[in-house]
Amino acid sequence: MKMTYIVLLKNSTVKKKMQKTYKVETYIPKETLEDIKNALYKLRVGKVGNYVNCMNWYEVNSSWEALDGANPYQGNIGEIEFATEYKLEFRCDKELLEKAIATIKSHHPYEEVGINIVEILVY
Repeated sequence: MKMTYIVLLKNSTVKKKMQKTYKVETYIPKETLEDIKNALYKLRVGKVGNYVNCMNWYEVNSSWEALDGANPYQGNIGEIEFATEYKLEFRCDKELLEKAIATIKSHHPYEEVGINIVEILVY
């Protein structure tokens, strides 16, 4: 589902400056946060104007329950697990999107890596 809500005047200069890009969000255990950030820095993602490697990360409270057949990094099959993780997010141009996803997956310890890709318009 794609939702974009922007109201612009017909001759608005804002409309001319808007660019489409993507926001990548993923959840990471504390012990691998630096490793994943450093790997992404090498790709030079997170471009904002004349800057690169612009990222945000912050603690979040998470929960999950591993189902039969899973091999959980933390927790046990059939039990709800609660933990503190880090949410890492950054902008990513389309040309680097696949490389960024592959980099996160190759450095992430989870069996199933949650990665959200959100199309955004930036000014």
